[in-house]
This record gives sequence, C-alpha cells and structure tokens, in this order.
Amino acid sequence: MLGQNPFAIAEAVTWICKAIVFTEYWRRGDSFRFGFSMREFRKLKKLVDRKNWFGALFLWIVNEIVLRFKFRRVEVYGRNNIPKTGPFILVSNHSSRFDGLMVLRALRRRANYMVSPAELKGYQGVTLPWVGAFPADPKSDLIGFAEDGFRKGDGLVVFPEGTVFYDGVLHPFKLGAAKAALSAQSKGIEVKVIPASIMYEWGKPNVARIIFGEPVDLESYAGRYEAQAPEVARNLTESLYREVAALRSEISGMPNACLESRCKINRSWSLEFEKIVRLEQAA
Repeated sequence: MLGQNPFAIAEAVTWICKAIVFTEYWRRGDSFRFGFSMREFRKLKKLVDRKNWFGALFLWIVNEIVLRFKFRRVEVYGRNNIPKTGPFILVSNHSSRFDGLMVLRALRRRANYMVSPAELKGYQGVTLPWVGAFPADPKSDLIGFAEDGFRKGDGLVVFPEGTVFYDGVLHPFKLGAAKAALSAQSKGIEVKVIPASIMYEWGKPNVARIIFGEPVDLESYAGRYEAQAPEVARNLTESLYREVAALRSEISGMPNACLESRCKINRSWSLEFEKIVRLEQAA
C-alpha cells in the first residue's frame, strides 16, 4: 500500500526521522548529536528580567516584617561562602513557604529565583518578579535566562526538590540546577555552586536557621559534560543532594561543634529582639 502512495511513504519517513531526532535528544539531554540544539528545534518562550530597586526595597521591608513577626530568632551560618561578586547558583532544600524569605534575607546578593508557575499568579505574579522570581516553565528558555543573569553577575536560587515538602524528608532533586551550572561552565561562564540548608524549630519561640556550605568543585564534571551530558548532570545532582543533606544534618542539632568552629553566627536584629523580650519579661 505504501508503494502505491508516495505521500504515505513521505509521511512515514518524516515520522521515522522525528523519532530518531527525539530519541537522540532524550539520550543526550540538552543537545543532539546532529549538531543542533533543542532550543533551535523548538522555539522557547523568552523570559524577561523584571527586577527593579523600588519593588525589591518594598518586598525586602515586607519580608523583614514577616520574619520578625513569625520568628523570635533568625540564625545565618556560613555567609562567607557566598561570593561577594560574580555569578553563583544556590541550591537548597524546600520544607516551608518561608524558605524563599529566608534566602532573600540571608543572601544579600542580586539573584533570580526559580519558582513554580503556580506561585506566580495574582498578586504574587506581579510582585515576586521584582526580586527576581521567574516561572520554572519547561516551555520557557530557562537555561538561556539563567545565563543572561550570570553574565550580569547575578545569582540563581533553585529549590531542586521542585515543590514544598512538609514531611521533613529531603526528596530527590531534579536536574535543572546541575544543567544550568554545567551549561554555563561549557560556555566559559565561571559559576560557583553553593549548597544550603534551611530548618525551623516550631514552638515557643520559633527559630529559623539557614546555613551556606562551601562551593562545589565543578572541574571534574565540566570536563566530561560534552561527551556524557545526562550522566554528568545526574552525578552532579546526586553530589548536590549529598551536600545539602550533610548541611541539614549539621544544622539540625544545636549546639554543633562544626558550626561553632567553622561558621560565624549573624548577630542581627533577631538576637537584639530576644534581648528586648527578656527585658519586657523582667519588667
């Protein structure tokens, strides 16, 4: 039947070629063996950087008020591991709706925040982009947007579990953060990847803690990325998972000898607020 219908033969050949192309895409991850990228094959939506100083100042004030109201004490460890200049990727666990607020307060650097598209609706969809929030929409050019930010010296904040988990378990990481780091490295953009962990003690009083770990060495991964992209991205993701899990273990119990010897507590308004409360109680 195909031999009698040249259009049917052409359609069959077209579908076979499509199957080969997409099979190669999934095998390689970001690139095809045939020399063109998925970004070129399928037009991705371009994301716009909507950060601005006025909106960021407004949200920083709101953020500070919320954290002061909710927590008696906010403790920050290892801020010296955050580079003062240059691009970086921050990878953290995601166990509370307060995680983004904690990172925003502790980071003190311009950054783009990858968030679920569901979180950017209504009022949040208007205001959160002011501090760098953008949707993790697979139909958008996420890698390109991140690299544009890196070239400006901005950071990228990713919660690679993909959503908030309230069960206290560190869930498997998605590959996005690793792919962004390795893609940038392959294009000559030096990016530091910083693991972090956030935890909370709910009770009287509420206490929030965040710790930044030392940058992860990308040298061994970057050298193999071109030839083994999917495997290397998975390996780096697993390494980041272990780093975040280790930080989570360190910060979960206080006092912690490692933290006391290697990290310095950020003595900010939280401890001053605690002193005020003590004075009020004494009175």
